[in-house]
Amino acid sequence: MAADRATWEKRVSEWRASGLSSLAYCEGKPFSPGGLRYWAHRINRGGGRSRRSRSVVRLVRVRRVHALGQRDQSDRVGDAIVVQVGSARVEVRPGHDRATLAGVLEVLMRTATGEQ
Repeated sequence: MAADRATWEKRVSEWRASGLSSLAYCEGKPFSPGGLRYWAHRINRGGGRSRRSRSVVRLVRVRRVHALGQRDQSDRVGDAIVVQVGSARVEVRPGHDRATLAGVLEVLMRTATGEQ
């Protein structure tokens, strides 16, 4: 029996949340990596939703914090940039790994907006 659109939407959503490649995610499952990628593309095309409604821009407040005037050495952040999303605070120092920061910010934004 062929899976319906709702089943594929769930599969694609779980695959994206897993962070795995399509090949790794499909291992041992009753569908192929090609089928998963096909449905991911088909779902992304909209299925009735306009491209504009899918584009969401989220803003995050970023402020530079300087250590001058701070008394406690453990609170010093030097020239770090502090990113705060809700109650979470991330200090980004020069030389940070961009991919890791992007992943952390994605998780924080999902948490802040209630997405899964």
